[in-house]
Amino acid sequence: VALGQGPDVIFIMATIHGNEPAGTPLVRRLSRHLRQHPEILNGRKVVLLRIANPDGLAHNSRYNAHGVDLNRNFEAANRLNSRQTGLTGLSEPESRAIREVILQHKPDRIVSIHQPLNCIDYDGPGQLLAEHMGQYCDLPVKKLGARPGSLGSYAGVTLGIPIITFEMTQADSQLDSEALWRKYGKSLLAAVVYPDRVE
Repeated sequence: VALGQGPDVIFIMATIHGNEPAGTPLVRRLSRHLRQHPEILNGRKVVLLRIANPDGLAHNSRYNAHGVDLNRNFEAANRLNSRQTGLTGLSEPESRAIREVILQHKPDRIVSIHQPLNCIDYDGPGQLLAEHMGQYCDLPVKKLGARPGSLGSYAGVTLGIPIITFEMTQADSQLDSEALWRKYGKSLLAAVVYPDRVE
């Protein structure tokens, strides 16, 4: 879903690991909020991908239907070829689709929602964005390091796009969309309106 027409573009996605499902209702709730408050979209375009790994979500699996970790399948300088990461970069249709979204919309920043590491991680030039988002939720900013072949490595290091790995808690899977929104909504809105503050 792409909302808005402006030149400032943010790409927010969830559930690239199918056993990390809490991001999906959170992104759905963000979409509803943006439609209810279209003034937020002035000068902006927000691209939302609620389920990056639909087969993994259906089977409560980190991996896609081919047994590949999509967040290790990107063409980054640090990628490793294996059965679990893909025998080649972008071997999987889901990772190719994510790359196409990035190439088509050319986001100025990216947020990928994960669980369960309880922190705001960043790659590339994403530190200031991470600190900005951290003002609006209880997750600490923590640099975990670019994983081989990850979206963070590809988008942040290879392409130079500020990217956040928004690591919620495992228990967040038990929350409904409204509870997730109360806990994390302002932080996601902070990423949307960055560098402005959330009203």
